[in-house]
Amino acid sequence: MKFLEDDSIRLRAVEPTDADRLWEAEADSRQWLDNGMSAPFSRENLRHYASSYDADPIRSGQLRLICETKDGVIIGIADLYDISATNRTAFVGIYIFEQYRQQGYAHSCLELMEIYARMLLNLRILAAKISETNKASITLFEHSDYKHVGTLPEWLLAGKETHSLLLFCKRI
Repeated sequence: MKFLEDDSIRLRAVEPTDADRLWEAEADSRQWLDNGMSAPFSRENLRHYASSYDADPIRSGQLRLICETKDGVIIGIADLYDISATNRTAFVGIYIFEQYRQQGYAHSCLELMEIYARMLLNLRILAAKISETNKASITLFEHSDYKHVGTLPEWLLAGKETHSLLLFCKRI
C-alpha cells in the first residue's frame, strides 16, 4: 500500500528548494484570515524551516508536506498540526495554489493525509478549523465526510469585521 500517493498526486517532505513556493502560499494574504495568520513568514523563516525539517511529527507536533503531481509540479501544501500522541488527534489544513483549484487536488491531498495520519501516525481523529467565509474549504471537508461539530461565534477579527470559526471533525 502506498501511503503518500494516488493515481494523480503524491505528498513528500519539504526540501530546502521548496522555500520559495512555501513563501508564495504564506504571502497569499487572502488566506490569512482563513488560517489565523496575522503576517506572513519571511523567505528566510521558510528556508530555515525547510532546512531544519523534523522528520518526527509526533515529537514536533506538526507535519508539513508538499503536494505535487506525478511529474513534480507543486500544486499545494498539506499540514498536520497540534498533533497529540496522547489523544491521537491532530488538526489538518490543505492549501492548493490558485491555478490548481477546482480540479480535485484538495480532496486527493486530504485523503492521502488521512491515510498517512491513520496508518503511520496511528491517529484516530482529524479536525479542521475553518472561517465561515471560506466556502471552498467548508465544501471540501463536508464532501470528505467531516462533520460540523461546533461554531465559535465572532472568533476571527478582520479589521472591524468578525467571523465565526467552524470546527469540523472526522474519525479516521
